[in-house]
Order: sequence, then structure tokens, then C-alpha cells
Amino acid sequence: MKYYDIHSHLGKTSSGEENTPTELVEDLKKHGITKVGISCLSGISTRYQNDFIYKAMCEYPDIIEGYAFINPKDPKALEEIDLCLGTYHMKAVKFHSWKHGYYPDNSPALDGLLDKIETYGVHVQTHVGTAPISNPYVWAEYAKKHPNLRFVFTHIGYYEFGMSTIMAVKDLDNVWVETSGQMDTRVLKTAIDVLGSKRVCFGTDWPYKPVNIEISKFEELGLSEEQLEDIFYKNAEYLWTKK
Repeated sequence: MKYYDIHSHLGKTSSGEENTPTELVEDLKKHGITKVGISCLSGISTRYQNDFIYKAMCEYPDIIEGYAFINPKDPKALEEIDLCLGTYHMKAVKFHSWKHGYYPDNSPALDGLLDKIETYGVHVQTHVGTAPISNPYVWAEYAKKHPNLRFVFTHIGYYEFGMSTIMAVKDLDNVWVETSGQMDTRVLKTAIDVLGSKRVCFGTDWPYKPVNIEISKFEELGLSEEQLEDIFYKNAEYLWTKK
């Protein structure tokens, strides 16, 4: 079985712990993960964060897929998207309304940014699950308005919005969910039953979550080999391919 991690991070953690691209790659390799998509949440400058990720991509081009971290409040956000997707050839854009402190439904710049991202054919990842400003309902509305853009809702809504996230996106074929941090097996099983294994993606949220637990929790679900292949690597392969 191949393992591709569609959602992880690089850079100093919120508790101040440092990490490097080599530590990321070697730690994931211990658990059989051979490819990973990352963004940087450390610091306050997306310009610095995205260059940091680009350097990691260059260091491990066959393993690391970089994601642009974009703040819709940044007046240079469109320029940053063009740089990251056009020049750096990153494979996704990450939005994190909790980290950047904005309400998505009160962020008029988002629609224009999503239109721009769509021209590059990559997918969008958004942090979902930290109340009150990272709930699934608002991001589902953006997915409805941008049906040709692929979205990944991380953590399947975490603890606050697990089942709610599944219900919010069940009829939205352009939305996938990602599994890191979601430890409620009922939520995991329901996501697969309702959305299908082709819309559920494996991630570890490295360095914040124990990688072995993020893998082994699937042993509790009684899934077929085909379902596990979809979740562990095939869906990541699809989402990392430009449309």
C-alpha cells in the first residue's frame, strides 16, 4: 500500500518547536509515507512562509508538494497566488481563517482569489472545524459558487463539526474531506459511507499529530483494499494533478 499525506506543515509550531524538511521526510518515511503536501503556518508573513515551502520543494522535489498559504486580507494576495502557482508551481492553496483571523463570509476578496486559483487548475484546502470562524457551512457556500474548483475540507470538521461537515458537503461533488485529527470513528466511517472513499483523503497534519495513530485508526473501520487505496493515495494523486 502506498501512503501519500495530502495535509501537513513545515516550520516552527505554535509551541515553539523547530523542524526541518529532512525531519519531515524522514519521520514520514518511517511510516511508509513517500509523498506529502505541505504549507507553512509559522510567523505572520505569507511571503516568508511560501518561500520557506518553496525551498523545501526544491530540496525534496520527488517527495514534497508545496501549497501556497494565502491571507485574503493581504492586498498583495493575487500577486502571491501568481508567484506561488505560476512561478513556483505549487500544487494547492491553503486558507486558514482561524490562523489569519477573518470570517470567510465577511471576506469579499475571497471570490476573486478563488477565481484566480481556478485558472491554475489546482485545488484549495481550507481549515475546517475551529469555531466560530472556521465552520464548514460558509466554506460550503464558496464551493457552491465555484463548482469547477476542487476543495478539501481538512480534519472532517474536527470535533466541533464532524457530522455537520459531512452533511454540508454531501451533495457537493467538488468537495473532498481530509482525515487528520478526526479521531471519532463514527465520523470517519460516516464520511466514507456518505461521500464514498473517492472523496476522503488521508493526511497527518505533521508535526501536530502522531503519524502512527493517523494511519492505524483506519484499521478500526473494516474497509476494503480498494477503499484504502482511494483514501491513502489515489485521491491525493488526483488532487495534485492540475485540471
